[in-house]
Amino acid sequence: MRKIILSALFLSLAFGSDVRHFFDNVGYCSKPYQIEAIVKASTSREAPLLKKEKTRGYIAVISPHDDHMFAGRVYVHAIAKIASARTVVIFSVTHGNVRRAIGDPGDVLIFDDYSQWQAPYAPVPVDVSLRTYLENHLDREDYMVSRKAHSLEHAAEAMVPFLQFYNRKVKILAIMVTRMNWWRLRALSEKLASVLSSYIRENHLKLGRDIAFIISTDATHYGPDFNYEPFGLDEKAHEIATSQDKELGKKYLSGTITENKVRIFADRLWGEKIPWCGVYSVPFGVMTVLNLAKLQGKTLYGVPLRYGDSYSLGVLPVFKKGIGITAPFSLKHWVGYWAIGYRLK
Repeated sequence: MRKIILSALFLSLAFGSDVRHFFDNVGYCSKPYQIEAIVKASTSREAPLLKKEKTRGYIAVISPHDDHMFAGRVYVHAIAKIASARTVVIFSVTHGNVRRAIGDPGDVLIFDDYSQWQAPYAPVPVDVSLRTYLENHLDREDYMVSRKAHSLEHAAEAMVPFLQFYNRKVKILAIMVTRMNWWRLRALSEKLASVLSSYIRENHLKLGRDIAFIISTDATHYGPDFNYEPFGLDEKAHEIATSQDKELGKKYLSGTITENKVRIFADRLWGEKIPWCGVYSVPFGVMTVLNLAKLQGKTLYGVPLRYGDSYSLGVLPVFKKGIGITAPFSLKHWVGYWAIGYRLK
């Protein structure tokens, strides 16, 4: 008991109450040697595809947030493209367990009030200056501050080890997106983009170099565990469902991005009840970046980088490192992953 008390005291002194601690240190890397092993295993397997990709000029990416052993091969196509930015804003899902724990708020963004997030090499600083600016310039009904929400939500946490692996000096700002209808999503993303644009202009920043964005999502969750099996549970069903995922990413989230494309994407997910884990974070994040591009007189262009799923990719052979998987993978239970990059034209 004394050892437990002393350990708790040490952690309190080392990190302080102002540090957001790991929520999932099973599916996600919490030690340097873990993220190093995941990135090494992922990049070696993805080398042929990675060599064909442009590495610069991206201002935002869509990235998965599933277990690193499942989705590592897709993360490396996304995170490395924007990790060199000084600050990375993460548009996060608000998962069901978190919504229930905080009373299921809607129509708002959720900020944290931490100054740092625990990470493999050292705590990663939050860009408090940017967060304070957003809070001061958004209307009070547009956001809430909840340490509890961010302490329970893993969709932003997943990105931090990869970001820190590529950039030890990176700062982050996690913004959780709650449920909202299209008109509220459209208006709030426009308002956020306007405030971000003012901050960028006043501080002489450049998109991609000084500030970049990650939009957190996993694609289709398929099988009885997710109450979604419209095509069956065999190889053919898997082929149809993954083809649907690919169509959604390529048709609506890639190429020249327009408001109409994003709205159709949202309507498809909402109307057909396609269980992407990001039914609000994806359209909101893409609309925010699109509006930022417009304010700079630019066109936003999406580049599909990599699609995969837990059944096809399987588990990275990174064993005896203290990390693992938090769910099964089979034709009866699999999750899709998209990496899409966004550039200005």
